[in-house]
Amino acid sequence: DPETKDQEYCIFHKPNKNEEEAREFWRKFLERFKRRRENIFVEELGKEIERLVFEDVVNCRGFVFPKIPRGVNFSFKYAVFEKEAIFANAIFEDVAHFSGSCFKKSADFSKATFESDANFYGASFGTTLKEITGLTGAIFVNTTFKGKAIFNNATFEIANFTEATF
Repeated sequence: DPETKDQEYCIFHKPNKNEEEAREFWRKFLERFKRRRENIFVEELGKEIERLVFEDVVNCRGFVFPKIPRGVNFSFKYAVFEKEAIFANAIFEDVAHFSGSCFKKSADFSKATFESDANFYGASFGTTLKEITGLTGAIFVNTTFKGKAIFNNATFEIANFTEATF
């Protein structure tokens, strides 16, 4: 990021962001990763919602995810990740809501830290076996969950929680 080239951290990796920096983080996050918005009806909620569909690889290795400020229209709930989703070494400073999300290729959360709750209720992970190349499925190796970790009704084709801490 040219704006932060002379600073210790770019906006994605900077810890302890203030509210203005958090707004900048989420704005730049949406600019960086190709995505579209679509409306779907969620039976459990009994209503239509808008979700994000990420069409390219989402590489968030080492990102520090701040709390989403009021007025920022962003959510990972019911998101679709068409290609790899890499959250290795990421830090989620607030609740991480991935409920209902669909990870069609690999989801790498190795060495990620969830400072608060992690909600993967109803999420699905993995691909069909004929599409497996490299690391596929849900990877939570050495991941730390400091709050609740909710995986109710989550579907894993492959899941690795080796040395995860709850």
